[in-house]
Amino acid sequence: MDILVSSLVADDRYGVERVCSQVRTIVVPELESVSRGDLIARYDAVVYAFTSFRDRPLPVPGAGLGGSVWADDITDDPAGVPDWSRAIVVGLGQRACAAVRAVARSARRGGAQEIVVLGGCLPGQRAVVDGLPARLEGVAIDVRGQGRLLQIRGRGHVDAVVTRERDGSSQVRAAQLVVNATGELPAVMAGLPMHSSGLIAHEGGCIAGTAHEFVLGPLQSRGATAEEDARASGVVADQVARRLHDCRGAWSQVDPFEWLEFRHCAVVAADLSRAAVMAS
Repeated sequence: MDILVSSLVADDRYGVERVCSQVRTIVVPELESVSRGDLIARYDAVVYAFTSFRDRPLPVPGAGLGGSVWADDITDDPAGVPDWSRAIVVGLGQRACAAVRAVARSARRGGAQEIVVLGGCLPGQRAVVDGLPARLEGVAIDVRGQGRLLQIRGRGHVDAVVTRERDGSSQVRAAQLVVNATGELPAVMAGLPMHSSGLIAHEGGCIAGTAHEFVLGPLQSRGATAEEDARASGVVADQVARRLHDCRGAWSQVDPFEWLEFRHCAVVAADLSRAAVMAS
């Protein structure tokens, strides 16, 4: 098994060691340049196990305040969400949907009233977040597709945000939590079937509509709590390991590294200190 990564950083492996005991880590400096089609053509199976989707901080004043967090932080550990009455989720795609779902989970601790989604869309543009329901976990969901975040206010911690409305006016809203869910899935995952929740559609780890593509990690977990997500990840990893044995095909005797080295300047890492950004 090859694990393709963009750099060597210590992290969790999301069950990849269960899938295969013989693992080779290949560093591909520009991992986004590798296409899904190329991987499918050169490997018997591809396991998508991206661990993080942090792109860039929110480009607004106050982005560093306490209570301004990454979507990854919410999705990985919903129980760690700060207390909030109104939460602001910034984003328009599947990541934003997943963040809204995760934030809504924390509402059972009481006090939560509303999640406002700011899509930042252009006039006439539709976004994935437009399909979110009006309520989740008993919390109102207010999707403002063309709404934009202008500023985060607070003294040490978020207590309000300034937004630009559809009509061009500015509005100050009380808020205690701001979630950065901007950016989308890596290009190599383009075209994979997704649930409106932001998770990849799969059955036992095998991606819906495919026979040789699998998913591990945050994008496949569907538990009601972080603990259930962790247990589900282990179960799916075991299922993927069993199904991979049926995927050996014509490319099994061909080493894709030469192609990766020639086309993408890849090198084989000496140690396995990096998590599975993408295992294939």
